[in-house]
Amino acid sequence: MIIIFYGTSAELIKMLGIIQRIPRSEQLLICSSQHHGGLKKIHEQLGITPDITLSSGWFGEDVRNIKQMFGMMLFAHANFLRHLISLRARIRRHDREHNTKSIAIVHGDTLTTVIGAYMGRMLGLKVAHVEAGLRTHNWRSPFPEEIDRRIAGKLSRVHFPPNNEAEQNIRNEHLKGKVINTRYNTAKDAIEQSYKYLTPDFKDLKLPINYCLVLLHRTELIENRADFEAILKAINSHASTKNRVVFTQHSTTWEKVKSYGFEHYFEKKGITVIPKQPYFDFMEIVRRADYIVTDGGGLQEDAYFLGIPLIIHRKKTERPDGIGFNAELSGLDVTNVEKFLTNHKNKKDLMRNIEDFSPSQVIVDSLHGESYFRF
Repeated sequence: MIIIFYGTSAELIKMLGIIQRIPRSEQLLICSSQHHGGLKKIHEQLGITPDITLSSGWFGEDVRNIKQMFGMMLFAHANFLRHLISLRARIRRHDREHNTKSIAIVHGDTLTTVIGAYMGRMLGLKVAHVEAGLRTHNWRSPFPEEIDRRIAGKLSRVHFPPNNEAEQNIRNEHLKGKVINTRYNTAKDAIEQSYKYLTPDFKDLKLPINYCLVLLHRTELIENRADFEAILKAINSHASTKNRVVFTQHSTTWEKVKSYGFEHYFEKKGITVIPKQPYFDFMEIVRRADYIVTDGGGLQEDAYFLGIPLIIHRKKTERPDGIGFNAELSGLDVTNVEKFLTNHKNKKDLMRNIEDFSPSQVIVDSLHGESYFRF
């Protein structure tokens, strides 16, 4: 049996190709509900129902700050402990009846990644880490994601790095267990089917024909008032009726915008603020963008697959995807962002083919070959 832990919309989406390829009777989905609101929409969109939900986020809302994160984590732990004995019995019974071994799978670099990894160990299972081995080699950047990855790596015994560099990081750290390179991020499998899942609300967004997409949400940026204000000033200065900007209203980011009193940076013609969208709607927004400013590694990968000019507003990135092709790193220097906004690459010049290859299938074949589930 495959026990999949997830808690954010991105985690579920990037595991979608794996979930779709394994019989539902051979899966146990455990959701921490770290992103409660977003997951509720995604679950409905995909027709997926978790077997166990460990929390309701923060009283039915997405977790937005560190205090709420700890509160959610305590509630999730208490709930998990209530299920622990029955879960162990259920897993052992399934393996005995179907002649399988069970394994826990976690994804990426969130709080849920760490929680899921040691909950898997508490169940007496091996842990597999999807999107393993990504490193900046600086625990402060990005924080806390770099720490989350390292903890998950220590707890895991099967590692699925998305590229050669990530594989080498795992080997350099002498992490225990098997290493299987998936060659691409599993996000590739989700992006390729995003058109199937657009919501009826997408057409009501009324996006500009041409625009720069902005998504900022990393803790290291938004917790630093000066750095956060500097990037908002640059975006505000760039925006005009000619240079349209679409700013995605991520919940944690918008809370900081309000607490810092930065709302005035968005009160300008040329800036359109949209609420956080369901993943597949957002992928269509990404697909239509002419260029992108972000601090997120996930969007870096998406833009690479789609061939869209992008700048990552961080000191370092743990992902090589697109660097030197469509993507560049700002080094957290806002002048580099200003240069990019003025002189970004042409989207039409970046068109190229991505090979017909499924990283999710690599993972599923590996799990099946080790008798962790049966068809």
